Amino acid sequence: MSLMNTSLFSFIAATILFTVPVFAGMDVDTDDEENAEMEMDTEKLPWAVDLIAESRKAACHGQPLVVMFGSSRCPYCSVVRSLYMIPLMDDERYPGILTRELETDSDQLVRDFTGKQVTMSELAARHGVTLVPQVVVFGPDGRQAGKPIIGISNEDFYGYYLDQAIVAGIEMVKRMGSSIDAPSALPGAYVCD
Repeated sequence: MSLMNTSLFSFIAATILFTVPVFAGMDVDTDDEENAEMEMDTEKLPWAVDLIAESRKAACHGQPLVVMFGSSRCPYCSVVRSLYMIPLMDDERYPGILTRELETDSDQLVRDFTGKQVTMSELAARHGVTLVPQVVVFGPDGRQAGKPIIGISNEDFYGYYLDQAIVAGIEMVKRMGSSIDAPSALPGAYVCD
C-alpha cells in the first residue's frame, strides 16, 4: 500500500511539476492585448505630403485638415490613430475631412504651408511639438484652429476634445470663405477631386 501511495504521489507530483510551467506562461488576456496592439500598429494614416493641397482639398468640402503628430516609438499614438483618427475619415458628421500624420522623428519630406519642402521633424519643431501624440486642426491657410490636443490623458473625453477642435476648424473654414482676402471655402472654390 505504501508503494502504491508513493507511486501515485510521484505521478501526481510529476504531472503538476511538468504541467504548471506550460500553463503558467499562458495569459489569454495578454495575448489578446498583444494581438490588438499589433493590429493597431498595422493601421496607418496617410502621411502628409503637401499641406497646402491637402488643406485646400478638405476646405473644398467645408472641412479642416486634421494632422496627428506622432512618433514611431509612441504607443499612445497607436491608440489615437486607431480609435480616433482612422474612424474620423469615415465619420458622416464630417464629409470630406482629411486626416494626415507627421512623424516627429522622420526625415521624410513634406511641403509645408509656405510651399517649402521640409522634413517632418523640422515641421514638428516649427509647430512646437515636443509631446506626442498631438493632434492639430488646420484651416486652408495653415493657421491652427484652437489649441492642439496633446497626449491622451482621458479616453472618455478625447472624442469630445477632438470634435470641439474640428468644429473650430469648420468655423475657420467658413470665416475664410466670407473673407474678401481669403479664397472661398465654398464647395467648388478649390479644385476638388
